[in-house]
Amino acid sequence: MNTLSGSTQPEITVLELDAPTGETSPHLDDYLASAMEELQTMTERVNRGEAVSHDSRGWLLNQVDFIVEIVGNESLDLGDEMRSNLLQLLLAVANLNEQIRHQASLAL
Repeated sequence: MNTLSGSTQPEITVLELDAPTGETSPHLDDYLASAMEELQTMTERVNRGEAVSHDSRGWLLNQVDFIVEIVGNESLDLGDEMRSNLLQLLLAVANLNEQIRHQASLAL
């Protein structure tokens, strides 16, 4: 993952989506916690008026791709709570993206 400052953090672990739900759930929980933490850090920096790097925008888009892939995978039985958590993360990413776009338009 790359933050706004450009520092590199460990990349998100790619989950084996064909594994039984019992095996992926702890990994998804870890992913959600890590992604929400990174998203919170980015949000705080955007709120301070810091510019967003190309890598950080890429990170946001990667989260969207990952969430869509997970939610759309019919072989996974995610359960209502996990689906809800993934959709909340997707909404948080969308909100931050809109905040970044608004900030960029004000800078013009």
